Amino acid sequence: MRFVNYAVTLGAVASLMLAGATVATAQASVDSARPAVTTATSDLIPESELLDVGEIQPLEDVSDCKFNLDWPHNSGHVAGNVTSNGVINCNSKKKYLGVETYLYRESSNPGYFKLVAQNSAVNNSGNGSYVNAAAALGCVSARYYAKAEFLMVEGNDARHERTHKTPEIQVNCS
Repeated sequence: MRFVNYAVTLGAVASLMLAGATVATAQASVDSARPAVTTATSDLIPESELLDVGEIQPLEDVSDCKFNLDWPHNSGHVAGNVTSNGVINCNSKKKYLGVETYLYRESSNPGYFKLVAQNSAVNNSGNGSYVNAAAALGCVSARYYAKAEFLMVEGNDARHERTHKTPEIQVNCS
């Protein structure tokens, strides 16, 4: 995650580093099992990479917060746009909330998707309970999917990071 506006205390960093070592070891074995993807255009993502088990999570409760990612759709706010909105909505105030939303569209090479829009937002006031970031662009009838990276930090410095993906769906411009 690329949220750069948040500072962590030294004690929290040390405990995260110890916990992260275990996670990094587990991730390394998973990542090395994935086949390498080579394409003529390096910014394209093959369709097979979108459908990993467990990655489609449009809504999730974390602590007293809901992390939500809209499926790509025709915007109800800006006519002619396709959009997806990443939202964190909490019942209590949090130290930090951040979301980055990415919108991908199938390229002219069927089965490959390209990043076409992104947006991010943070609430680091120390007493926020809501943040959202909508990725949007002019509509082109095609298959789309969205991805969002969420970060929520509670008052006791407990960090909750999640990445959600939607399935790819057809969006027809109206």
